[in-house]
Amino acid sequence: MNPLVMTIAMVAAFSLFGWSASKRWKLLNIGASENRFDRMGDRIKAALSIAFFQRKLPKYPIMGLVHMAIFWGFLVLLLNTMILWGRGFDPHFNLFIFGDNALGHAYHFLKDIITAVVLIAAVLALINRVVIRPERLTKSTEASVILLIISTMMVADVLYWGSERVLHGSGGFEPFAALVAGILGGMDTGVVSTIGAIGFWAHSLLVLTFMNLLPYGKHFHVITAIPNVFFANLNPPGRLPGDENIEKVLREEDGDEEEEPVFGVAEVQHFTWKDILDFYSCTECGRCTDNCPAAKTGKPLKPKYLLCDMRNHLYERQAEFLSGKVESKAIIPDVVEPDVVWSCTTCRACEEECPVMISYVDKMVRMRRDLVEGRGEVPTELATALRGMETNANPWNISPMDRDGWTDGLEVPPFDPEEHEYLLFVGCMASFDDRAKKISRALAKLLETAGVSYGYLGTDEPCCGETARRAGSESNFRMIVDMNVETFDELGVKKIITACPHCFNTFKNEYPEYKGQYEVIHHTELLAGLIGQGKLKPNASIDQRITYHDGCYLGRYNDIYSPPRQILESIPGLSVAEVKTSKQRGLCCGGGGARFFMEEEGERVNNRRVGELLEADPKTIASACPYCMTMLSDGLKDKDLFDAKGQLDVAELLAISCGLEERKLLREGDK
Repeated sequence: MNPLVMTIAMVAAFSLFGWSASKRWKLLNIGASENRFDRMGDRIKAALSIAFFQRKLPKYPIMGLVHMAIFWGFLVLLLNTMILWGRGFDPHFNLFIFGDNALGHAYHFLKDIITAVVLIAAVLALINRVVIRPERLTKSTEASVILLIISTMMVADVLYWGSERVLHGSGGFEPFAALVAGILGGMDTGVVSTIGAIGFWAHSLLVLTFMNLLPYGKHFHVITAIPNVFFANLNPPGRLPGDENIEKVLREEDGDEEEEPVFGVAEVQHFTWKDILDFYSCTECGRCTDNCPAAKTGKPLKPKYLLCDMRNHLYERQAEFLSGKVESKAIIPDVVEPDVVWSCTTCRACEEECPVMISYVDKMVRMRRDLVEGRGEVPTELATALRGMETNANPWNISPMDRDGWTDGLEVPPFDPEEHEYLLFVGCMASFDDRAKKISRALAKLLETAGVSYGYLGTDEPCCGETARRAGSESNFRMIVDMNVETFDELGVKKIITACPHCFNTFKNEYPEYKGQYEVIHHTELLAGLIGQGKLKPNASIDQRITYHDGCYLGRYNDIYSPPRQILESIPGLSVAEVKTSKQRGLCCGGGGARFFMEEEGERVNNRRVGELLEADPKTIASACPYCMTMLSDGLKDKDLFDAKGQLDVAELLAISCGLEERKLLREGDK
C-alpha cells in the first residue's frame, strides 16, 4: 500500500474531524451547568445495559435487531479498520496479537461473519427506509447515503480479504472471504491485486469519510449516544428539576439588577449542556412520536420534530454563539409554537421508548415555566385551575369545607400521630368529583376491614401541588410544598396512603427535594399486600371479563404494574384480558400534565384509549387513578357505551368481592 497517501488521508480526515468536533463541543458548553458526574457506578451500569447491550431496541423487534447487529458489528469491525489503516503503512500489519495464531484466526473468523451480518442488516435498514417507509421515519437522503456507505464498506472488506487469500493464502477460516477467493481464484494475479486494492482503499477511506459526516447530521449519535446514556438523569423519573431563579424570588434574594431573571427556558442557551447533548443524540428513529398520545391523535406535538427543530435552531446560530455576539431569540414562538408545549400530557411514553435516554417532560415543563412564570401566558381554562389552587387549595376552586363530603355515613377517624400509622391522603379529585368519591369510600371500607391504622385530615387536607408544577407554575407549587411539609411535620406524618397516582408521585419523588421525607404507598400496593397477608378476603365471585388501564403516573413513572393485577387476579370469577398497549406501552388517558383542566382539539386522547381497551372485549374497564377514571368514563360516554360497560377502580372491585359494596356499582347489563 502507499504510506504517503494513507498519511495524508488520515491526517486530513482526523484534523477535519477534530475541527468539526471542537465546534460542536464549544456549542455544547453554551448550555447551563448541571452536575451529571454523580453515582458513577449506576451510570456505568446504565451505559452497559442501555447503550452497549441496546436493551430498549428490541421493543421494535425486527428493526431493533437490525440496529443491534450494525452497532455490535461496528464494535467488532473497529479492530479490522485499525488493521487496514496499519496496512497502509505495512502490508503485514496485524494489530500485534491478531497475527497468524489461534487468537488471530478466531478474530478473523468472527470478523468475517460479522461483516456479512452487518451487510445484511444495512440492506434491510435501507429497504425499510426507502421501500417500506414506516410513518415514524422521516425521508432522509443522509440516512440512505450512510447505509449505502456501510454496505459498500462491508463489500469492500470482503473483497480485500478474499483477494488476500488468493495472493497470500490464509491459515484461518473465513467462509465469506473464502467464497470471494473462490470467485477470484481463476483471475489474473494483477486483476486480483487491483480488486484487493480497491477493496482496501474503499473501506479505509469510507471510514474516514463516514467519521467526518457524523457531526453534521443525525448520525452524530454514533459518537454522542453512549455519553448521553451515561449522563442520563438517574433521579426518579417523576422528579422534575427545580428552578434556581424562582427559588431566589421565593427567598426574596436580590438578583442581578442589570438582567431580568429567566424563569424556565426562554431561549435555547437556557437549556443545560445535557439538554444540548440530548439534541445531538437524537437518532430520529421516531419511536417517541410513534408512541406519543398527542401525536397519535393529531395534536401539533411530535416529540422527534420538537427536538430536531431545537437542534437545527442551535446549529443555525452556531457562529453567533461561538462568537459571543448572541441576540435574544425566544424559543416560543420562534422555534416552537405554544400549542406544541401545551399538547404534552407528560405521560413519558416518549422517554420510555427512546433508545438513547433523551428526556422530554422536563424540557416541556421548563418551557411552560417560561410562559407561565416569565410571561404570564396561560391558557384560560388552566389559569382558572391555578387560581383555584391559590385561593381554595384545589383546581376546581371549590370550598375546602366540602372536601370531606365523601365521608358521609362513614366513620373516618381524624389523623392522630399517636394512634395512626398512616395518613390517608385522598387528594382533590377523589374529594370533590362525585364519581371519584366512590373510590375513597371503597378504600376507607377496605382499610377498616383490614384493621389498618389510619387517619384523615378532613377539611384541612391540602392540595399536593402536582397540577401547578406540571402546568409550569413552579412558584405556586413551591409555596404549596413548603406549607404542606410544615403541616405534615407538625402533625407527625410519617407514612402516606393515597389512591391518586399524581399525589403518590409528588409526595414520593418530589417532596424529598424539599425536606418532605415520607413513606408513600399507593392504595394498590397496600391492598395487594393485605390480600397476601389474608387481612382482606375477596370471596364473592364477579363472573365477567375485564381489562386494566395502566395510569402513566403509576406505571411509567413508578413502575407499579403488578399490584393492580394481583388484586384483580385474586377476585374469584374475574377474567383479566390484556390489550396490546398495556404496561410500559399503555396509552395515556389524556389527563396528565394539567391537560385534565384544558380543552382538547381534534381526536380526544381518552377516546383513542377507550377504543384500544375495548379491543379486549371487556365488560368492565378497571383503573387505579381517579383522573383516569373520569377520562375513561368520558370516553365511554362519547362512544355511547357508558351504560353498557363498567368503569371501576380496582379498590371498588375488591370491595364488591369482599362484600363491602353493593353489586349495583356495576352497570346495568353486567352478568
